[in-house]
Amino acid sequence: MLVPLHGFLRGDTVGLLLLVHDTDRLDHVARTLIDAAAVRVAPPAHARLYSGGVELPLDATVASAGLTPLARVDLIPDGERRGES
Repeated sequence: MLVPLHGFLRGDTVGLLLLVHDTDRLDHVARTLIDAAAVRVAPPAHARLYSGGVELPLDATVASAGLTPLARVDLIPDGERRGES
């Protein structure tokens, strides 16, 4: 099943609507977000994915992580903390 997510990459000025499958792994979600934002933001070498302030394991699926339609996910490059601007 397709699950639309609101994706935000630290440093980008635009939130993105990501269409992913509930069986997709979160590393795929992160890569999709990086690829979509690449026209505005240099891709980070390593990053962590968060939802609701909680770091998500990249080997989990969208469904197993409990992400529901229109959930927000934030991709934060390594070396930056969640609350920094």
